Order: sequence, then C-alpha cells, then structure tokens
Amino acid sequence: MSDLCDDYSGPFDPDWTLEQLSRAGLARLCREYQMLSMFHDRAWMPHVAAVGGMDASVVMADGEWMGSSPIYTRRNLANVGARGDTVASIFKGIQLDIGGPDHFLDFRFEVVSDDEGFFWTEFCGPHDHLRRLTGNDAATVSMMCHDMEDRTFDATFGATNPKARCEPVFRPPRPDEFTGHHCRWRLFIDHDAVQAPPANPSLAFMETTVAATFAIPLGDAGEPGGLTDYSGPLLEWFRLEEFSHPFLVRQAREYALDDHLLMRAACWTAERHWGAEFLASTVPQHRAAFAPGLTTRLRDALAIHGEGIEAVAKMIQVDPVHVPGYTAFRVDLDGDDAIVTLDDCAALHDDPRSPLAPLTATPSTPGFEHMAEAINPRARVEIVDPPAGAVARWRVFIDSAAEPAAPHPFADMVNLHDITTFDLRARPETPVVLGRNP
Repeated sequence: MSDLCDDYSGPFDPDWTLEQLSRAGLARLCREYQMLSMFHDRAWMPHVAAVGGMDASVVMADGEWMGSSPIYTRRNLANVGARGDTVASIFKGIQLDIGGPDHFLDFRFEVVSDDEGFFWTEFCGPHDHLRRLTGNDAATVSMMCHDMEDRTFDATFGATNPKARCEPVFRPPRPDEFTGHHCRWRLFIDHDAVQAPPANPSLAFMETTVAATFAIPLGDAGEPGGLTDYSGPLLEWFRLEEFSHPFLVRQAREYALDDHLLMRAACWTAERHWGAEFLASTVPQHRAAFAPGLTTRLRDALAIHGEGIEAVAKMIQVDPVHVPGYTAFRVDLDGDDAIVTLDDCAALHDDPRSPLAPLTATPSTPGFEHMAEAINPRARVEIVDPPAGAVARWRVFIDSAAEPAAPHPFADMVNLHDITTFDLRARPETPVVLGRNP
C-alpha cells in the first residue's frame, strides 16, 4: 500500500478502510475512538440519574466498567504481546484503556519493582469537568473518584493480576484552585491476598457475548517503522505514534470494540436494574445525545469538511459505533444519495441488548441518522430494499425542504467543558511536567 494519508480530506471512497491512514493519522484516530467512552457516559448517566438518582449512577458505573474492562484489558494486552502479571504489565493496560483516553487523562507512571509502582494524572478531564459542572461539590466529586473508582480499579487491574491492589496517595476532592496532580495512586501486588475482590454480575453475562471474543487480526504494514508490539519495557511516556502501522490499524478497531463492550455492559445493567422499557427508550436517545460532539471531533481529526452527502457518507464509514469487522457496513454514493448496506456479520448474532439494537429493532431509525444530522440537520434516512444476500439497506439524502433536525436536549450538556475541542494531537517526544506532588 502506498500514498497513505493523515486524514480523509480527499474524495469519498466506497472502499475506504482504516488501512489507508498513515501512522500519524491512525494514532490520532485511536485517541478519538477512546474518547467515545467519555461521550458515552455523559450521554447515558442523565437517564440513569433520572430514574434512580446519584446512587443509580454508581450502580451503572460499576456494571458497565466492571463488566467490560476486565475483558478488554485482557484483549488489549494479548493483542499487543504484553505478557506477565507485574505492575508494569498492569500499567500497560492502563495506557491502552478507553477509560483513560491519552492526553484527556494524562497518566504518568513510576515502576519501583515488579510488585510496586505509582501512577498519577497530570491532568484528568473527567475530574476537571465534574469539578466545573458542580462547583467542585465534594459529595459529587467523591462519588466519581471514590465510590466508582474503588471497585472499577480493582476489577480492571485484577484482570492482569488478581492480587493487585490499589490505594490512593491522594485524590479528589481537591481545593478549588489546587496545583499539582489531580490524583496519585500506589499500585502493589499483595502476595498474601487470599482472593480477588468480588466481580460484578455484568461480567459473567459479558463473557458470553460474541463481542467479548471477537478476533481482530493483525494486517500487513502499509507504512514502515514503529514498534510491532508492546512486549518490551514499559514506555513511561506513552505515545501511540511510536507503534507500527498494522499495530495501530488493529488498535483503532480494538478501541471501537472496547467502546462497544462498555456500552453493551451498560445496556445489560440498565435492563437488569430498570427494565427493558427503560433500555429501549434510552439507547436511541443516548446515541442522539453524543452524536453531535463525536461528529465534531471526527470531522476535525479526519478533515471531513462540508455539509454535503459526501461528508455524510464519510462519517458513516468512520463511525466507531459500527465497530469495523464486528459489523459489515458498506457505504456507496448514488448521485445525491448515500446508500448504506448491512451484510450478515457477528453483531447480528450477538445478544440484542446493544448500542446497535436499533439496526434491527427499529430499522427506520437505525442510529446512524444522528451522525448524518450532525453533518447536515436536513439529512434524512429511509429504508430501501436490500440486494440479494444483504440484511438491510438504507438511503441517506439531504432534503433541502425539510425542517432542520433539532439536537437532542442533552447534547449541549454532553459537550460541556472542551470535550469537543480538547487537543488530541500527538504529544511531544519528551515529557512535559505540568504539576508537582503536594
């Protein structure tokens, strides 16, 4: 492969794949796909809080993260060849975790020995957001940084070593005008521990899904250079730009699947605690609320300009909710229309409680219409007859006479505090120290 691009600013290509991006473009897109986890929670939690208050938000956080992070942590470490159960191996899992998008959570690491280390955040986007959103309300900040993190950290780190334990050196709440790191943690292996902390019931369900074991193969190199795996020493200053082209292609697909696992665990948890009707109502609203912000970020990262049908078609191609490979979408242009075809795929044989449920449950509103409307609010989607062998097909078009679609009421709240503009371009090649320990 030659003539790789840093973005998707050229003409629409019905055969476009991630392999056509350069290493630099893929590294940036990986971080954008990680950020979907942040959009997801901001769009989902208001619905949960509305039915069960703040306590319900903790129940949801436990269910979604404890049900997905052990699975995708093992997947990530196996994919990149990071073997072992030491503190350094656990730190590699943190570096690859969708729950800590590179830069948006600026993790730093210190390995003391195989059994002990420290990690901290020079900057923490979720803490910064919640602090500003609530006026640094101590109870709300503690809910996220204590009630949610204590159990979810145990579940994530325990996937690499069941005897791993984590304790705060300090963490929020922090003073209004604090200086230094947002939090600092000691990670250690407790060899005397008898058993791991209890798992959330969501994990047992998630381990039965097709998504949990869906394999993403490593492809051919389209560009020379970079580390082909992560079997070597911990990179304390972690940059995806250091890795090879096939590594990054697979990692982008893996991040999309990891986001899917997180959202799928959220769906199962929502139905278990608040019922099938709540889940069916929330899934389409969830997608509608985060679509504008996610679209803004992807347009910027991939230089997808304009409001025409080509921009709409490109956005459907790059939408991480569709999890390339796990689903089988094809997008073509036919005059002024984009034609979206869904073929048989692994997603259609998985448990139906999923962010992809609208594709078959309510095909007239398949979900991706929200991404199209974020490109052009007069974009419309209608079902058309699929060709032989296909499962479904849709026509996407711009109706110049239509009333512009209104954004979801939660969209502005989801996009607060720079989540759509936070700089996810490459970090410098050497560390930048932003804070000091108190």
